[in-house]
Amino acid sequence: MTSPPKPSAASEARGRPWGSTVVLGAAPLGFFLGSLDALIVTVALPDIGRSLGGGTSGLQ
Repeated sequence: MTSPPKPSAASEARGRPWGSTVVLGAAPLGFFLGSLDALIVTVALPDIGRSLGGGTSGLQ
């Protein structure tokens, strides 16, 4: 008795459509959140330094 043929990679991918969509959505979202965090910190550092009385080395 012969075994059934293996499904191709294309037919397997059609059975799981959300896997690649989640990965392709999460990667740009992670990059955006990291960039947004860096921007917020960069903009807020001078005000934080003035209010706490610290210099550049203290802020670092």
